[in-house]
Order: sequence, then C-alpha cells, then structure tokens
Amino acid sequence: MTQLTIENLNYTSDDARLLKDINISHKNNGITAIIGANGAGKSLLLSILHGLIAPTSGRVAWDGASATKGKNTRGYVFQKPIILRRSVRDNLAYPLKVQNHPKTGQAEAIDQMLELSQLSHLADQPAASLSGGEAQRMTIARALITQPKTLLLDEPCSNLDPASTKLIENMIHSFVAGDGSVYISTHDMAQAKRLSNVVFFLEAGQLLEHKAAKDFFAAPTTREGRAYLNGDL
Repeated sequence: MTQLTIENLNYTSDDARLLKDINISHKNNGITAIIGANGAGKSLLLSILHGLIAPTSGRVAWDGASATKGKNTRGYVFQKPIILRRSVRDNLAYPLKVQNHPKTGQAEAIDQMLELSQLSHLADQPAASLSGGEAQRMTIARALITQPKTLLLDEPCSNLDPASTKLIENMIHSFVAGDGSVYISTHDMAQAKRLSNVVFFLEAGQLLEHKAAKDFFAAPTTREGRAYLNGDL
C-alpha cells in the first residue's frame, strides 16, 4: 500500500491558477477515481502526481519520496495511446530494456502481459495496426510489465466501446487484486461508481471532496458535488 501526500499544491500557467491549494494524505490499495467536469484539473493533477509536470508550488510525495523520484515504482498511461513503431511484443519489451531488467524471465513476463491484455494472437503484428481498444490494452500492459506498485490512468476508456472498456476494467481489477493501487481520471460517472472505492472530486482546480466513493455518490457534501452528479456542472 502506497502513501500519497500532497501539501499546498498549486499550478499556474499564463497567470491562470489551474490547481489551487490541494492538500491530501491518502493511503489506498484499491482504486481512486479523480472526477470532475471538463477543465477541473484532473489530467493535470495526474501528471503532477507522476512527476511529469512540476507544480508551481507545493509538494507531492509517494511514501515520503518526491514524485520526480521512484517513477519506476509507478506506471502511467496517457488518454491517447503512445505506440512505438514496432511489434506489440517489442512494445512490451521496451520498458524492461530501458529499466535494465534481467533478460531471464523477460519472455515469460511478455507472454503473461499478452495474455492479460488478450493480445497474444497479435503479438508479432505492428502495434500501429491495432484498434483503439487494443492499443490502449497494450499500453496498460506495457505499464504493468515492470510490476509497479501504483498505476496512473488518464481517461483510459475515452471513446472506447463497452466491450473494450470491460476488458480494460478487467485488467485494472487484476492489478488491484495483486495489491496494486490505481488512480484513474475519468469523466464517466458510471465507470467511477463501478471501479472506485475512493473519490477525489475537483472543480475549477480545487479539491472539494475526498472521501469513500459510496459516500460521495450517495450524498456529496458540497453544492458543486451535488451539481456534478445532477449533470448541472
């Protein structure tokens, strides 16, 4: 279980404050949904949590270490799949090589991820030929192959059909069953209800609610939270 600590986090761009005074002390080995209306700051927060973007002020730490350190203990998946111009198998092998994992066991690890993502039959095909859902499953498998403790997902099922969404959610559940932690930004409230046990609700760059998902969806405590669930935000 990983401890996430956020202290006085702010992010400003072109004189606009996009994240405002966010403070979180959070330990969760389940699924945390980061939700809110478009422009609330979900993707930006996720990028800062992984250390891809530095905050203007404040601090983010995972188990006491800065977000810019220990990235190998986290996997990150962008909303739009990033595909290397090589086969599916070679895409999965890439992070193992970059992180200098021993060659012994690499083939087995790749085969396990191909099976998990249901891409074994496409292993030697060019990754660029994959459908949108297949490509996203491959990028999640690529993030998981180094056995991270935490998986950060930015709108992983955006524009995907229900069947593809179900396969990706199965991959998420499989990771959590192995004691992994997931942080997922999503605009899909039904998905957030299905998956999460904790919610971070953002509005206009502010963290307005941080609570158990069942409590948030049953009775949000803020006016903005109620408006969001009613479709008025």
